Amino acid sequence: MGQVGVQQLVLKKAPATGDPLNTEDRTFVFGGGGIHSLIRSRASRIGIAGIAIVLLAVYVSAVIRVWRADWLQDQHDQQSLEASARLEPWDARTHWLLGQYFLSAAQDQTRALANLKRAVSLNPFEARYWLDLAAAYEFANKPDESQGALDRAVRAEPTSPSIAWESANFYLAQNHTSRALPLFRVAVQYGTKDTAAAALNLCWRATHSVTQIVSQALPPEPDPYFVLLNILTSGGQTAPANELWHALIAQKLKFTVEQAFPYFDYLITTRQVDQAAEVWRSLGQLDSDLLEDPQLNLISNGGFEARYLNGAFGWRHEPYSQVSISLDTSVFHSGTRALRLLFTGPALTDTGVYQYVPVRPNVKYRLSAFVRSEDIISASGPRLVIQDSYSNQVLVSTEDLLGTTGWRQQVVDFVAGSEARLITVRIMRVPGNPLIKGTFWLDDVHLAAIPTVN
Repeated sequence: MGQVGVQQLVLKKAPATGDPLNTEDRTFVFGGGGIHSLIRSRASRIGIAGIAIVLLAVYVSAVIRVWRADWLQDQHDQQSLEASARLEPWDARTHWLLGQYFLSAAQDQTRALANLKRAVSLNPFEARYWLDLAAAYEFANKPDESQGALDRAVRAEPTSPSIAWESANFYLAQNHTSRALPLFRVAVQYGTKDTAAAALNLCWRATHSVTQIVSQALPPEPDPYFVLLNILTSGGQTAPANELWHALIAQKLKFTVEQAFPYFDYLITTRQVDQAAEVWRSLGQLDSDLLEDPQLNLISNGGFEARYLNGAFGWRHEPYSQVSISLDTSVFHSGTRALRLLFTGPALTDTGVYQYVPVRPNVKYRLSAFVRSEDIISASGPRLVIQDSYSNQVLVSTEDLLGTTGWRQQVVDFVAGSEARLITVRIMRVPGNPLIKGTFWLDDVHLAAIPTVN
């Protein structure tokens, strides 16, 4: 018959009536190997559960260890940092913190170097570790190793302004200006405006050479040039400032006209009228609104059709509460606009509207302008006044305007003094103490030299 493949287990159960003779067979059949499968299934589940418990314990232990190590790092004392290093000997930051501690607090150069070298070996991509290692080498009087660590710091983070800044200062301290300037260039290019100003100030103090700074420390962007211009003009460095301006123009960088206004005002203040005129011509190449022929009219934007600059050799104004200044597009002599001044009542002498104009000494000039008024009530109306910009001497003035008038032309001649280089055309009241109300318009202002007759 062969081997029996199925075993039967018969259980006898007494009937509900309690009759022992009536039995009911209950048979349980276990296939071949079934009981062994059940045993293996239970063992597998127990094994998996055991493994899970072990892994969870390992994970919890690792989390606790990391948390403990991080907590110890935050204590910043030697015992805690060393305990953290024992918990996580592969953590570069712990060795860096230990290096910092031994470098600054304990002043133990040997242990500082050991920990900082360990930090950079564990993480060579953190520039801060290399910088502190360079400092440790410097304190240990190992300049070659220090420069090597500086080079690695820069290579680790080549566009970081803070890393470039600190590295550049290291090189300056070692009198390696040629190495410092390119790093300052990174700080200028990628840092904030304050960082750029501090870096360029250090560059100037270290070199006093505009040529060297332009070639090594200034990125090809206009803003840093104007930052350095401000540093030079604030320090009264006239010749270097002018040299830097010429370098900026030679670079053919694009910038707004307004960016040049502080430098322009410095030139006016220091009486460099020729340089100011050169700057004005350069600005005319950047902004078509400034392109006018000075042979035809020395007044810039005399018809108020171009952009109102409020700077350089354009029309300017200083705000005063007694007068409101605007460009009127509904009332004008020619073109599409005129300058409008609305007087509200209080007295004032200077309306705040003016323009600087370069002139030649001992040359006769003619000023003409069209003016109009409406309901001007005062004993002293507005007029055009020409002054020497430096002596404030009044060279000529037009008649004042009162009441209501249509457009009328005012013409005056004057001779620039023997020392005259710059004049100021102003809208003023002489005297300025009477109260004044009403509206005044100005348009088509023209100034030119009167040809001499042989």
